[in-house]
Amino acid sequence: MKKLFGNTLFSGIDAAILVVLNLLATPILIRSLGTAEYGVFVFLSIFSTFGLLSFFDLGMEGSLLNFVARYDAAGEKQKIQDCLSVSIIYYGMIGLLIGTALYFLSDFISGRFIDDTGTLNRDDVRLAAKIISFNVVLQFLSLPFNAVLQGLRRFVITKTLNSVLMVLQYIGLIAVAVYFERISTAFMVILGITFLRVVLLVYIARFTTEQFKGMNFRIRPDIFRSLFSYSSILLVSRIIGLIFNQMDKFLIWLFLVASQMAIYDIAVRPANLIRLLITTVNSAIIPEVARLHENGDNDKIRDLYIRLTRYVYLLMLPLMVVLYVWMEDILSFWVGAELGSNFNLAWIILTVYILSPVGAIAGTMAVGLEMVKKVLWISIVASIINVALSLSLLPLWGLAGLLVATLCAELFMALPYFNFIRKTVGLKFSEIAKPGVGIFGLSIPFAGAGLAARNLYGESPEIWIPAIACLMGLHYVLNYRLLLSNDEQKYLLSRLGLGRTESLSVTEPKL
Repeated sequence: MKKLFGNTLFSGIDAAILVVLNLLATPILIRSLGTAEYGVFVFLSIFSTFGLLSFFDLGMEGSLLNFVARYDAAGEKQKIQDCLSVSIIYYGMIGLLIGTALYFLSDFISGRFIDDTGTLNRDDVRLAAKIISFNVVLQFLSLPFNAVLQGLRRFVITKTLNSVLMVLQYIGLIAVAVYFERISTAFMVILGITFLRVVLLVYIARFTTEQFKGMNFRIRPDIFRSLFSYSSILLVSRIIGLIFNQMDKFLIWLFLVASQMAIYDIAVRPANLIRLLITTVNSAIIPEVARLHENGDNDKIRDLYIRLTRYVYLLMLPLMVVLYVWMEDILSFWVGAELGSNFNLAWIILTVYILSPVGAIAGTMAVGLEMVKKVLWISIVASIINVALSLSLLPLWGLAGLLVATLCAELFMALPYFNFIRKTVGLKFSEIAKPGVGIFGLSIPFAGAGLAARNLYGESPEIWIPAIACLMGLHYVLNYRLLLSNDEQKYLLSRLGLGRTESLSVTEPKL
C-alpha cells in the first residue's frame, strides 16, 4: 500500500500540474490564435499517443505494465530487459509507419476544416499537420521506456519527468502563441519537448535503473509472443477508449465548423478535471494488482477496490458540487461570457462521471487480473450505444447530442463492471453502498450552501471565488474527519510527512 500510495500521489501531482497549465494556457491560446485556429489546434492535438493514435499501441503498453510487474515480482531481470528490447523495435516500426502516413495525409486533414470566421491560415494549418507526423514518431519511441519504468512501479520518476516537461511545454506554447500567433510554431515547441522526453527516458532507463545495468539488447520471439498475445486482448479496450475519448472530435471535424471544436473543448474541460482524478487513482493499479494476483492475494485485491472507490468519491464529490453549482460563473470568468454560455453542455458531460469510478476501477483491475476477456462485452456494447446515439443525436441536438450519447453509454457500464469485480473477489454490495451513503449525504448540504451563496453573490467574482474555495475546503476537511477511519487518517498524515509512520490496516470506514 505504501508503494501504491506514493505512485498515486506523484501521478496526482503530475495531473494537477497539467490541469493548472491547461487552465492558464487555454484563454491565452484562444485570444492569441483565434477561436477557429484554437479549434484546429485542439483537433490536431488528438494525433498523438495520448489521443487518437493510442489505438495503434495495440494494447502493448498495458501488456508491458502487466508482464514487467510480474517479472519484477519473480526477480527475472533478464526478461525485463528482453521486454524493453522487443518493445523498442515494436513501437519504432509502428511510429515510423504512422508518422509516414500522417505526413502524406496532412493536406487532406488540413483541407477538411470548415471555417465560419474567415480567418483560418490554411498554409499554417498544413505545415502544423506535417510537424505532427514527426512528433508522432518520437512519441511512439518514448512509450516502451515509459511503460517499462511504470511496470517497475517507478511512477515517481516518470511522473516527475512528465511534470517538468509539461511546464516547459506550456511556457513555450504560451510564448510562441502570443509572439507568432501561428499554430505551426506551437507544434514545433511540442516536437522539441517530445525529443527531449525520449532522450531523458533513454538515459534514466539505461543508466539509473538497476534492472537495466549491463543490459544486453536481444530479440526473443517467445517474449514478444507473450506480450503480443495479451496486448491483442487489450486492443479492443484501446478501440473502445478511442471511441469514448476521440469520436466526438472526429464527428465535429467531419460535420461541424472549426469553432464548434473550441466550444466542445471548453465544455468538456471541467469534467476532465474529474476524469483526471479518476485516471490518477487508476494510474498505479495495474502493476499493483498484477503483483497481488501473482501472489494469490484476492482478499487484498478486494480491499484495494473498496478503498480506491471510496477514495475517488471522497476526492471528486466536493469538486463536482462546486462545478454543478457554479459552472456558468466559472466558465465565464475563465474564457469569457460568450464561451461560458455553453455551461449546459458542461453539465451533461459532468454527469457522466457520477458512476464512472465503479466501472473504471474494476475495468483497470481486470487488466492486472488477466481477465480482460471476461469484461470486453461490456465495453463493446457501450461503444455501440455511444456510436449509434452520437450519429442519431448529432443532427438533432448538435454538440449536446454527442454528450448525451456518451452519458448513456457510461451509465450502462457501471452495473456489469461492478458485477464482474463482485464475483471475482467476493465483494458484497453493502461494502460499497454503506460508505457511499455517507459520502453523497455529506455533499447535499454543501450543494445547498453553494446555491445560496451563488444567489447572493453570483455577480461578484471577488466574493464567489473565495466562497467556492472555503466551501470546497470545508467539504474536504469534513470528508477527512468524518468519513475516514482513525487508521486511514494516521496513515494519510504519515505518508504526507505530518505524523509518525503508520501501516494501513483493514478497518471499517466511518459513516
